[in-house]
Amino acid sequence: MVARFDAAVAQLVSAEEGTIDALGRTKRSGADFSVQRRLNVDVSFPGDIRGSMYSGVFHGEAAVFTRAGDSLDATVMRNGDTEVMSFDATSEDLALVNQAPVSEAPEGARARRSLAPGHFEDPAAYTLHFHFLKHDDLLDRDVRELHARFVAWWLADMAVNVLSVESMRVSYWEKAPWVTSMAYGGADSLKQFEQTLKVMDPRYGLGVDQSYKHKYVLLTAGRPMPGTTGVAYEGGNEAIASIAGRSRIVAHEIGHMLGATHAAGETRGWWGCETNMLSISSRARADCLEYSSANRRAIRSYMRHGPDTYAPRRMMDAPSPE
Repeated sequence: MVARFDAAVAQLVSAEEGTIDALGRTKRSGADFSVQRRLNVDVSFPGDIRGSMYSGVFHGEAAVFTRAGDSLDATVMRNGDTEVMSFDATSEDLALVNQAPVSEAPEGARARRSLAPGHFEDPAAYTLHFHFLKHDDLLDRDVRELHARFVAWWLADMAVNVLSVESMRVSYWEKAPWVTSMAYGGADSLKQFEQTLKVMDPRYGLGVDQSYKHKYVLLTAGRPMPGTTGVAYEGGNEAIASIAGRSRIVAHEIGHMLGATHAAGETRGWWGCETNMLSISSRARADCLEYSSANRRAIRSYMRHGPDTYAPRRMMDAPSPE
């Protein structure tokens, strides 16, 4: 499968010449898979394993492919959820290089907001860069799996329907002491995550405080605080998302950081689906796996103008089931 996929990629025409809907949301029949276009997303997994992403069709259904190292993951969007199928070029798993341990606890640092009041930057100065940090309580979950299950479909939608002219970078981190081992679950979890990032930035080179286009998401097994599966700073750079949440949990929290709002979320039909930013969710409805038109416009505006750094900070909660 991996060799055939690489052969198909080699035959791809440029995205500008394509005439097929890039995400291929309608079902198509034919061969077991087809590759339609490469997405404007560069992915980096632990161990300095680089990956590329593609949209296409797998067994007649819309799919997003992630090709990295000796592996290929196909994320199929079906009935408001995702299903992942993984393939390896060899029978051996990739050897992931872990971060070296830290021998001493870091000294405390004065807390400050990610971007100081009055911060200004050229919107073209930085590339939109998402950092996903896998908490140590997800030790039994592979980073590839988390990417394919919760992130890949959202990146494809962003690349095709929201920010088609923007380049995006995605970096995954695991076993980064003091960051991925931090305690969480209390009302101050997001604040603690922000402070820990700033303290450890010199060690890991995360680029904290450089740009409003640098976003940091801590992926956890449990709830970041009581009663919610996700939390983020509105227009800010930090969020925590639990995989105990729905398929859209990452999209929802990052949406808050990119200017999308609950108010612009939509329910499509009584038993239909819910767009990414709907604040009150129901398990009777599926996820639309996309932003509403109004929130797409809000994200584009945020990318052009940046956040209001003079506005009071607001911590936004992800939806909880009714």
